[in-house]
Amino acid sequence: MATTIFQTPIKLVVGAGSVEKVGEEAAKLGKRALIVIGGSSAKKTGLLDKVSADLKANGLEVFVFEGITPNPRSSTVDEGARMAAEKNIDLIIGLGGGSVMDASKALKLAYSSGLPSFDFYSGKADSNAFQSKAALMLVPTMAATGSEFNHWSVITNWETHEKRAIGVPMAFPATSIVDPALTLTMPVSQVAKGGVDIFLHVMENYITHDAGAALSDGIREAIMKVVVEWLPVAVKEPTNLEARKNLSWASSLACSQAITFGGGQGYRPIHLIEHAISGLYDVQHGDGLSALLPSWLRQSMSKRSARITKLGKNVFDTDGDTADAVEKWLDSVGMKTSLSKLGVPEAQFAAAAQNALDTSRGFLAKDAVHNSVETITALYKAAF
Repeated sequence: MATTIFQTPIKLVVGAGSVEKVGEEAAKLGKRALIVIGGSSAKKTGLLDKVSADLKANGLEVFVFEGITPNPRSSTVDEGARMAAEKNIDLIIGLGGGSVMDASKALKLAYSSGLPSFDFYSGKADSNAFQSKAALMLVPTMAATGSEFNHWSVITNWETHEKRAIGVPMAFPATSIVDPALTLTMPVSQVAKGGVDIFLHVMENYITHDAGAALSDGIREAIMKVVVEWLPVAVKEPTNLEARKNLSWASSLACSQAITFGGGQGYRPIHLIEHAISGLYDVQHGDGLSALLPSWLRQSMSKRSARITKLGKNVFDTDGDTADAVEKWLDSVGMKTSLSKLGVPEAQFAAAAQNALDTSRGFLAKDAVHNSVETITALYKAAF
């Protein structure tokens, strides 16, 4: 029987208005804070000024590193690490979506070690060999990756077009402030992309756990049902705070150890196959996942029919074709798409498939269905 280990050092502060606690919580962690942000969103909404003022009012010196992009580049992360070293930072605050939070984790690794960030993602360096130089706080402005409640992060080496994920103890945030009201500033298109990511964090784990487990299945089904019900509401009613609250909770739990309660297992093959697409062609992650999802379900029926059928019955309330039900849901939130619509070149599918295998840490080679260049290429073609 498999052993489940649950251990997290994260203090999770959740609720509308909880952003007001950033300064109070940050003061417990450090004195010299580096706020990591993306483009201009945090500035335009006034959030950066608000958080900076709160930090200063609680006695912290504040510095800002901006420029994190979707599919965050390791080269940009390394620039941030150099700034952290120059300013002698003892607290890193990721203020933004999943890309900003993941980049903040990678920045902490690079800063603490003095090594290029991607060395850890490629396996060249081991974070356990270094002492942390800064605490980490995360403040998500989007419900999607759930990076605020785990130790995982994904960054891209744009020179080699490798997009890789790692989960290491040093990347656990000390505190995460999850304020659903902050997500109200996100464009509806981004809300939809984030919702698909949340759903797949759970769905892939659920389907690849062949034997299932009663409690784990119940937890995972509950999270998926929340996303299936509330994402359309959030898309149609952009100011609906109840929808954002439910999606924020689902986001934090979906990619956390909580889905292992009861003996849950599984992994995320669609994510690993999509990483090659976004790593090579800079496709937004949620779009790539949406393009692959229906075809992955159909091609996986030969080996995983029982789990996929159970997904359809218990989450989508259908005894019919689960892939059709999922595709209809994607369409309802404006996320039905294809690799051709995303501009992915069909001629490069074999190269992308090899990239997926090479960057999957051996997981895809062991997959029941998509375990070779030929089978992954067939998925790309079906999703085209």
